Amino acid sequence: MRMKILSVLLLLVLVSMTVFTQELHYSYYQFTPLNVNPANAGAFSGSYRISGIFSDKQAAITPRPFRTFTLSADAPIIRGIRKQDWIGIGIEADIIGKSGLNFNEQSNSINPEVNSSFTQSWTFMKIGAAYHFSLDKKQTNIITFGAQFINGSRDYNRLNQKDGRVKLQTGFNDFDIEHFNLGPAQGAGSGNNNSNNVEFNAYKDLNVGFLFNARRKTSDLRLGFALEGLLNPAVGFESRSTTRDSVETKYFGLNIHASYDMEINKKTHIVPALYYYSLGPANALNVNSHVWYQIDPEKEFKVGAGLGLRNFRAAIIYLGAEFKDIRVGLAYDIDLSSATIGSKSVGGFELCASYMGKIYKKPKPKAVIFCPSL
Repeated sequence: MRMKILSVLLLLVLVSMTVFTQELHYSYYQFTPLNVNPANAGAFSGSYRISGIFSDKQAAITPRPFRTFTLSADAPIIRGIRKQDWIGIGIEADIIGKSGLNFNEQSNSINPEVNSSFTQSWTFMKIGAAYHFSLDKKQTNIITFGAQFINGSRDYNRLNQKDGRVKLQTGFNDFDIEHFNLGPAQGAGSGNNNSNNVEFNAYKDLNVGFLFNARRKTSDLRLGFALEGLLNPAVGFESRSTTRDSVETKYFGLNIHASYDMEINKKTHIVPALYYYSLGPANALNVNSHVWYQIDPEKEFKVGAGLGLRNFRAAIIYLGAEFKDIRVGLAYDIDLSSATIGSKSVGGFELCASYMGKIYKKPKPKAVIFCPSL
């Protein structure tokens, strides 16, 4: 069983190593447990859990919306020091998609008065573990300590004339773009076009988290917090940069989350929750509540809906469904901020899915010899 779980986790590591990553927080954060708190690794009843979420933000007001994707897997891998304790491990790959940037770079622009244009993206690879310490033998009250190592990178690609959005954004003609990509030393007539070169800066960080879980027959309470930026990493825009203007220190981050899953009757659950997160001077509070209704108990089919509010700037509509071990969800943000005029209240959407697998041990029946009585 452990080898199967390790194979799934190893596959996710290999996938995440092939991708090229600013911090991200989702509206439907319930589908990104490891992003919320490293102590969530293995904090569930099952053999392994795989989760994924795709987000598309601000598409109504920019030709280059922020598209992000997160894929994670975690599992309770081994028993702890005591019989009622266990250790969970988890890995996560985060990709924050490209968005347009404009800034002056006189050394590479044919016209210093025109802003240079790039697209940037971020990638995070997270690997962590958590120790779940049960306060009783029945595992009804559990405290968890988790840690997560992060390897991140920030990169950008130079735009070229083959990108249909370049002229629209920058106003450059083909000659300007080619000259900028090659640099003034080579000139526009050179055949060595380096427009697809990528500049990036890698950094490492450490997150830690704490989780308290009180499980009862008709309720499930979870309280936790996580800290990030403990290694105080330097994040630069160019890997070869040495000036202070191009290198900045990552802000210290704090996540606080709480949820209370309570059974109203045999078919209905209500789950009020909150999620507060801050990164340096920026912070947000997501207060939400979900209602889950079991349509067919025999087929283990549930549907859910919920509402949320983030900083009084966005209302969130949640829709979800659960069939046995598979759960899917959709979150739709309604913009309530000053950007409403441009966005027409469309803040973005998220598509989510998770699978909680269970691996059962095969029973080993004792051999029985049938002997007819003589």
